[in-house]
Amino acid sequence: MNKLHPHSLGVAAGSTAALLHALLALLVATMPDVTQKLINLDVALHFMKMDVTLQPFSAGGAVALIVLAFCIAYIVARIFAAVYNSVARGR
Repeated sequence: MNKLHPHSLGVAAGSTAALLHALLALLVATMPDVTQKLINLDVALHFMKMDVTLQPFSAGGAVALIVLAFCIAYIVARIFAAVYNSVARGR
C-alpha cells in the first residue's frame, strides 16, 4: 500500500473545502435569491423540512467561513491519513 502524506492530504482537502465555500460566499454576494433556492432544494433533497434563510452578505463572515472550512478539512484529512497509514501498515 502507498503511504498517505498527512500534510499534503490536509492541504489538498483544506484547499478544496475552502474553494467550495468561497464559491458559496460568492453566490451569496452576487445572487442571493438563486442561492436561497439552491439551499432550499438541498434541504428538500435530504428529506428535511426546515426554514433556512440567508443572512445579508458579510465579507468578514465569508473570510471566517473559508478559513474555518480549510482548518476543519485539514484536520479531518490529517486524521484520515494517520488512520489509513496505521491500518495499511498491517497489510
